[in-house]
Amino acid sequence: MNQLSVYRVLTFILLPIVAVIGLITVLMLLVAVANPPVFLVVFLFASVDIYVISSFIFLQKGIDQKKICNHSLRDWIRVNAIVSIVFCVLFLIQSAALLGNPTLLNDAFKQALEQQRELLTAPEETYMKAMKGVLYFFLVFSGLLLVHVIFTFRMLKTYRHMFKEK
Repeated sequence: MNQLSVYRVLTFILLPIVAVIGLITVLMLLVAVANPPVFLVVFLFASVDIYVISSFIFLQKGIDQKKICNHSLRDWIRVNAIVSIVFCVLFLIQSAALLGNPTLLNDAFKQALEQQRELLTAPEETYMKAMKGVLYFFLVFSGLLLVHVIFTFRMLKTYRHMFKEK
């Protein structure tokens, strides 16, 4: 399987995930109005969305259809890829640390539980399983996204002739 095939498969795996993350980002934007520190997470999620969508446009238009793309598309990909790398590193470290240290995971779970005590309707074990599921999801997603970013930089270099000059 060549690099382009792997890149294509990764792109199509990431697209539905970032569609869901895009919806979450819009909802988090409303929360961020009341809680400004949440804007950082909204920024990270939005950058990941923009990165995957712009790299998909590059794949479809530049590589598959062999059409010349605007140089601004390359800039959008590069800038949001860098932010996506930050996202990946943060979530990989956080997920690995929490999953690798049960004491730390229990402490984080207890803190989250104390803040949301009145909203709980299911047993605590259900919420702990959900938290672990989310951590595993972000561990896998961040790993796939990081590999995709690496492939994107290779594709940008290989297909640099597919962009207009400034």
